[in-house]
Amino acid sequence: MKLRTGIRSFTRGTAVLVAVAMLAAACGGGDDKAASGPSDLIDGRPSPTDQKPSSEVKIAMIGFANNPYWVSVKSGADYANRVLSSRNGKVDWIVAGDNIDVQTVSSAIKGADAQGYKGIGFFIAGEGNCADIKTLSAKGNKLGAYNTLFDCVGSSGGTVNYAQEQYKAGQAAAKEMIKATGGKAGKVGIIVSQFTAPGSEQRRKGFVDGLQGSSLTLVGQGVEAKDSASNTFTAAQNYLQSNTDLVGIYATAGGPFGAAQAVAAANKQSSVKVIGFDITTENIEAIKNGSMYGVIGQDAFGQGYNVAIQLYNAVVTGKNPDQVTQEAEAPFVTKDNLAQHDPSAVPLGTPGAS
Repeated sequence: MKLRTGIRSFTRGTAVLVAVAMLAAACGGGDDKAASGPSDLIDGRPSPTDQKPSSEVKIAMIGFANNPYWVSVKSGADYANRVLSSRNGKVDWIVAGDNIDVQTVSSAIKGADAQGYKGIGFFIAGEGNCADIKTLSAKGNKLGAYNTLFDCVGSSGGTVNYAQEQYKAGQAAAKEMIKATGGKAGKVGIIVSQFTAPGSEQRRKGFVDGLQGSSLTLVGQGVEAKDSASNTFTAAQNYLQSNTDLVGIYATAGGPFGAAQAVAAANKQSSVKVIGFDITTENIEAIKNGSMYGVIGQDAFGQGYNVAIQLYNAVVTGKNPDQVTQEAEAPFVTKDNLAQHDPSAVPLGTPGAS
């Protein structure tokens, strides 16, 4: 398999949005601390070891490119590359392909190993990827997973697993939905990535369980949108047209601003509350204009930066972090606390702003 560094073409519409976001991420936020230089470390995040490697340390960060979440992950990997550039380190962002599944991720991991990367960070698509961790760790490679927490990462010899605790985040979203709807009775629709996507499914289950005992009822168990904002728009539109008593829409994965756009188009911002994930430019704008009630962050920047830095440290020193499983910060962001979390208003990489 030929690995590709950079970003693939997106579906029409989403491509333009993400290209603009990529440029913004490259330029940084309001008070940009991201100017090139090894001294530009970020408070509250891992720092590279002072031990100097005898040769260049190549780190691969494997991801995808189907929604704006990836902009922040890539931004973190790019920042790590700048920090490590004077320390004989190099971080490459690699787009694995079109389908997010265990086999695609596995192929990308094996390809990175074949190209000489000693540290490999990757979006973990399922427990099946832990077989790759076990195999490559036995060869001396350092493997790091992000986006979803799996016990098998540590037991298979992995270096780091950095992610939001997804089930708990789903429970938090349910609590916020009950609060946002004022405790009144009504229906809530769920829009997921895919039912086979472990992180999205954990968020869905946490939300379903979190609504137990409330006055809110679900419209079925959810529909798939495959991280597409346009698919999410259509799914939300269907919920709105089919349920006159709809009071909320919960989107577990990429493209939640599509649901916000559907609510705004129906002029139901005051009666239908949208809750999603990721502190992206599109979601922040939706919060500002009132079409989205709130989002839960997952430190997407840190999923790129923290993992890359810790892989570099492990390759250089031969030692893993004290804790393999590391839970990412997951703030709930609304208009009320937006100033603390808006990536355009704080330095790039600020914890709690991605």
